[in-house]
Amino acid sequence: MRLSKDRQTASAAIRFGKVFSMEARSDLSPVGLVALGLLVSGILLSTSVVVAAARRGGAKKIEG
Repeated sequence: MRLSKDRQTASAAIRFGKVFSMEARSDLSPVGLVALGLLVSGILLSTSVVVAAARRGGAKKIEG
């Protein structure tokens, strides 16, 4: 398996009548998929830290 040659591709298209249509295409290498997975897991872990800090009472409620 050559990391630069083996690629994963995906495409999607959506259309609402004659007014709106959109197409998307993605082309990633295995190294890119690993990097994307690390990015998503980092985002999910960081949001859990923010939620845990908010539940501890560190954030003040705004009255209004």
